[in-house]
Amino acid sequence: MSLRKLYHWVDKTSKNWQGVTRHFRQNVVIFSRAVVLAQSSHLRALAGVAGGRADSQRRRLQRFVSRQQPLAAFFAGWTRSVLDVINQRLVVLVVDETKLLARWGVMVVGVAYGQRCIPLAWRIYRANSAADYPSEGQVEMILTLLRQVQAGIPAHCRVRVLADRGIGTSPKLMRGLLELGWTFLFRVTKQSKVILPDGQEVTFYQQVTQPGTSYQASGHVFKKRGRLLAHVRVLWAPDAQEPWALVTNDPALTGWEYAQRMWMEEAFRDLKSHGWQVEDAALTDPQRMAHLWIFLVVAYGWMLLFGAQLAALGLTARPRRRADGSYVRRWSLFREGRQAFLTASFYSSA
Repeated sequence: MSLRKLYHWVDKTSKNWQGVTRHFRQNVVIFSRAVVLAQSSHLRALAGVAGGRADSQRRRLQRFVSRQQPLAAFFAGWTRSVLDVINQRLVVLVVDETKLLARWGVMVVGVAYGQRCIPLAWRIYRANSAADYPSEGQVEMILTLLRQVQAGIPAHCRVRVLADRGIGTSPKLMRGLLELGWTFLFRVTKQSKVILPDGQEVTFYQQVTQPGTSYQASGHVFKKRGRLLAHVRVLWAPDAQEPWALVTNDPALTGWEYAQRMWMEEAFRDLKSHGWQVEDAALTDPQRMAHLWIFLVVAYGWMLLFGAQLAALGLTARPRRRADGSYVRRWSLFREGRQAFLTASFYSSA
């Protein structure tokens, strides 16, 4: 896709979303662009750069976040839009949770791309409150998000799901993914055991005792919660503080593929301090925050894809040379895209 087309991508791609209104699409176009220009999540800041009278735009924003929105339909349409541009036969999804200050918990499903993750679906709830946590529980919440994302994934794509031990140590979640026909690579707790074909029960984390070594086996895991046939991997990178204990249903995986899970943490950092200052949003209702995230996420994915196209054309900053002689990207694709977009917007308005 050309840079010119990507500059107007949200306007074009949103017209293909099913189950949302024209008014919904117009708001996404206007306010996702406003997020980039304001580099903020505060409603007043967004209204000030959205075009037209700021007070009118602020009321328009307030109406959008306060009213019921078709999130499931949007998640499916947004997923399809992103994957059409990424154009990968293997879709790597990352499931992770982040906290926004001590106010909100956000469970996110994102697609790994360009050393970042583009959020595709999310659920927001009050943090540190058992009474306000989604009543269906963590696993059902995640499976619902994954099914909503599945509605936008092309049938020819293979799907792999990554999750850290706070989420991944769950045979129920693994079985849910098996029902979807997807593969998983989950980090699990240190105490997890595998029952080998000869009947021996092994705490597989303990089989690796020093950096630079690894262990792998196949057998049944989660003895007390319904045995699940799986493959275990324990990897201790030379420069890591501790090993990864991993479980997968794909025997072809080495386990090192799990490193892509860290891309979600980089995305959270972009959404917080490096990009849209999401923790500054002065909203007190989780559903309103979830609606505001529509604009923040579309803006984020848009800039990341814009940066990827710049990189493909050789228009990004020169790589930085490390001490060992290797080279690393000077700026993230998100930052590259955002800076180029802001520059283009400045000159187009001059």
